[in-house]
Amino acid sequence: MATPGFGGKILLVNLSTKEIRALDSEKYEMYGGGHGTATALFWEFCVAPGDWDLQDAFHPRNMVALMTGAMAGTGTPAASRTSVSGLSPQCYPVQWFCHSNFGGAFATMMKFAGWDGVAVIGKAESPVYINIVDDKVTLEDAKALWGLDSWKTQEEIWKRTGVRFGEEWWRLDGGYSVQRPQIVTMGPAGENLTRVASLIHGGGSGAGQGGFGGVFGSKNLKAVAVVGTGSIKIADPKGLKDAREWWDKTWPRMGGGFGGFGPASVSSCCAGCGIPRMCHNRDRTYSVDSDDCAESTWYSLVDHQTPTEINQKGTDICQQLSLNAMETCFMGPMAFPTDHNKDFPIQPKIPAYTALGWYMKKMYDMGIIGPGTKYDTSPLPMDAFKSEQFMEIYGIALANRIGIGDMLAEGTARFAEKLGRTDDFNTLCRLTMWGYQDHWSMPGVEWAYGNLLDSRDINNHDMSVGRKRGITCEQFVNILAERTLGNDPFWFDYTWEGDRAYKTGIYSESTAKWVAWHQHYWNYYKESVGFCDWGYSQLYNQAHAKGYGHTPEIEPRYLNAVTGRNHTFQDGLEIGRRAWNLKRAIFVLQGRHRKMENFTGYYYRPGASYCGYATELPIYDGSQWDWQNCRELFFTREGVDTFKTLFYKEEGWNPDSGYPTRKTLEDLDMKYAADLLQSKDKLG
Repeated sequence: MATPGFGGKILLVNLSTKEIRALDSEKYEMYGGGHGTATALFWEFCVAPGDWDLQDAFHPRNMVALMTGAMAGTGTPAASRTSVSGLSPQCYPVQWFCHSNFGGAFATMMKFAGWDGVAVIGKAESPVYINIVDDKVTLEDAKALWGLDSWKTQEEIWKRTGVRFGEEWWRLDGGYSVQRPQIVTMGPAGENLTRVASLIHGGGSGAGQGGFGGVFGSKNLKAVAVVGTGSIKIADPKGLKDAREWWDKTWPRMGGGFGGFGPASVSSCCAGCGIPRMCHNRDRTYSVDSDDCAESTWYSLVDHQTPTEINQKGTDICQQLSLNAMETCFMGPMAFPTDHNKDFPIQPKIPAYTALGWYMKKMYDMGIIGPGTKYDTSPLPMDAFKSEQFMEIYGIALANRIGIGDMLAEGTARFAEKLGRTDDFNTLCRLTMWGYQDHWSMPGVEWAYGNLLDSRDINNHDMSVGRKRGITCEQFVNILAERTLGNDPFWFDYTWEGDRAYKTGIYSESTAKWVAWHQHYWNYYKESVGFCDWGYSQLYNQAHAKGYGHTPEIEPRYLNAVTGRNHTFQDGLEIGRRAWNLKRAIFVLQGRHRKMENFTGYYYRPGASYCGYATELPIYDGSQWDWQNCRELFFTREGVDTFKTLFYKEEGWNPDSGYPTRKTLEDLDMKYAADLLQSKDKLG
């Protein structure tokens, strides 16, 4: 019998052989669900057989897994994410095992159909989509859908049901529903195997990072559609209700949001979310959930005020074409002044994201591409750069690999490489070490270190350690120390200069423990359970009498009410550590080594933190705590090397190689992983 909160089975589809079968979820529960379970599935079906080099994300052997967590469909606030995992074509220079996730109602409907997720391997002979109706799973012909954008694809699949959404019941094998199928799909960017292609659900919920739209395209997989008539068993419904009411009473939720186009019409598109963050706040005809993140500023420019109506259209274009808006944009939500440092290479302002659009225009302005060079910018009308026309043609050329769009479709890092300008990673092209756009990661070094040790921008929105009103810095760090259960305020010392940086600051053992805590938390509670990055974790909340956030109480309280377990917060961190170490073993088999884990050059230079969103951080000077502006913070290579040694030791990895040790893996009940690493001479 399935554990409450879980469907009890995972759908495995082999598109090459057309085999469809169910796997028992219980076998994988020790990895937590979501991304943790997907990591175990990838190991079992892609790593353990040993007949593939794990290098090409577009290879039919790659698995793309869409997995839910225990909380999906339970009505728990901000807890209905779907995790997407597999080798990533966007990662650079190695196509690492990676992840993304999206909101909406897909995870909930998957659970209503009785499934905890779907894992897909192989490649279909011609375009198909996977159609899930409760226990019945079929491969449907998608040749007529190939070439359609993400919105039209969903509309066509809905038409095939013949039901008027929300207006009439339709009979299914397992019962009745007034719901139309929940669909994940991709547009032309995915079909043309661009490395920056998103998966799109509804009007704009998207798995943006990772290029998984291209992985769908490489498999001739147009979409996954699911509708279910079942329900989700909750072990303690009253306990879940009480937990939610306790949360609402103790931490009143306030409205807010960012960017986008008001007025807000819905608080969220995620089923059961209930948080008025307004992350999907423009009333659309397509599921009322046009996204309000990077898409809403896709065509914002540093030196030009893009009209709202053009940004609205740009939002729709990148979602319809299934383009990763953050990686392909021209600025992001804002720009930051740099003219105080005349030696800084980007003047007088630096965009929040020096992404593909911005970098392409910079190369044009510098005469690297365009007239008189060997790189023709056709079909882009560069003389009409600040226009709606340019925006539309840019998106179409990129998604369809037309003209220079073929180079751009490889993503920013590979575009720079094709131009012979990888030195720009030290200055103009501010990417993480694995080819993703830098995203507020500095001066909050736990985000930057997370990027280094994982395989992408980890999207660390939850750790808000900037200056807080009405509380001293010392009080603040002591609250954080208490709430993490680490009881070490020096986890939050951002001292970056002198000996103090090594004793208690950003190169210290304390910081190594803080980064490890966050990676374990993130791997379990967010990527595996499905808690939203904008709701969890929360260590501090000024609305609470003691300044406490809802972490670490609320996560296990929700989970235990749903599953009937009696897990502590620390139990969850340990599950996250298990999944994190299994992923590390995959990285090692793909070629990861300590020598590879180095930041791109600009992290080691003044200006590394110029795009920091909250730069006033806690600093301990040896006698007292205070908030100080860390906008000039940057790393040293010696300091990062010291940090790596301390972090590897904290994780139980060999400090010389970064490989997990047998003891670490066996203590986590993963002897099988230790045995395989040893057989490849890659055990720490």
